[in-house]
Amino acid sequence: MPDVVTINPAGLGEALFPYSQATRAGGFVFLAGQVALDAQNNVIAPGDAYQQTEAIIERIRVILAESGLDLENVVSATVFVTSLDVLPDFNRAWAECFGAHRPARATVVAGLLLDGLVVEVQSIAAA
Repeated sequence: MPDVVTINPAGLGEALFPYSQATRAGGFVFLAGQVALDAQNNVIAPGDAYQQTEAIIERIRVILAESGLDLENVVSATVFVTSLDVLPDFNRAWAECFGAHRPARATVVAGLLLDGLVVEVQSIAAA
């Protein structure tokens, strides 16, 4: 069995469901779907794709930092949005946060688990 390390930064608060925020294995860090929640699991900026994307990317930064990584290590992302209408605000925040770095990305329209959420991002980083 490969060496698998779970990553659950304390500053993110308790997960709402039975999962890890990320796992490190085989030279990669696999991040669970991240949504805009504060440390008490309250939705940040309900309905606002721009602010939620900024909050999500900050969560991703915190998780990656636990392994000594940063956004430049992200190689792939799957983005879930509740409507294509939120894509302009999502893309603006994404581009501002990632700068010239452009991980491979897929986008899916889907329902999200908590009221007010409009964006979720699952990602993979090279370690």
